[in-house]
Amino acid sequence: MSAADEDRPERTLPVAALLILAAGMLDAYTYVGYGGVFANAMTGNIVKLTAALAQASSPDQGWRALPFVTPILAYLIGVGVAHALKEPPLRRLIPSAARVSLAVEVVFLFCVALLPEHIAPDMAVVAGIAFVAALQATSFTRIGHLFYTSVTTSGNLRHFAESFMAAFVFRRGGPAPQKKQRREALFFFTLCASFVLGALIGAVATARLHHPAVWLPLIVLTAALALCLPWNESIRRLFAEDR
Repeated sequence: MSAADEDRPERTLPVAALLILAAGMLDAYTYVGYGGVFANAMTGNIVKLTAALAQASSPDQGWRALPFVTPILAYLIGVGVAHALKEPPLRRLIPSAARVSLAVEVVFLFCVALLPEHIAPDMAVVAGIAFVAALQATSFTRIGHLFYTSVTTSGNLRHFAESFMAAFVFRRGGPAPQKKQRREALFFFTLCASFVLGALIGAVATARLHHPAVWLPLIVLTAALALCLPWNESIRRLFAEDR
């Protein structure tokens, strides 16, 4: 992979922080406002799905698992679409699959925000958010050469713990490796903190505003899309990972 690929504006810390901030908001939005279903955390949905099936006292109660099935299926479809955007012939037609995926997410959330609350179909909204979350998760995976997850926090938390231990406890290598490890610890701490902040804001906003709370992640993702545009080279130079 060329250095130009690694230096694209969408692979900077500000974009990653905004994406995962919005992901925390959306997870809280669907969990609080749509019956405890997660928009991004498919592990949680799978656990709830199996628990609903296990607790069903008769086959006709299996419908209780349906709210958790639809986002999982939508997520899988979204991953497939995101990979299709990176393959020929679409790859030749689309200069940046990541920007297209994020634009689709922004447009979808804008449509959801415009729907009156009383006519917004719950299952369709949750499935749609899961679909665009999969587009984001598959399209945004790196800050420079560092791999991260842009919709959940478990992997980022592990990377933070590893880099923190390497930088501040074991202190292996000379000044240059330790500087790199400290930088990585800062990056992953920023991502974890952004998700927690987003989940907190999303939960409070959804409890108070209900359906209109979707405007908050929409604004954040729109800002992330603006930072992804090619002209944003100053941000890239400021936050790109040292190599």
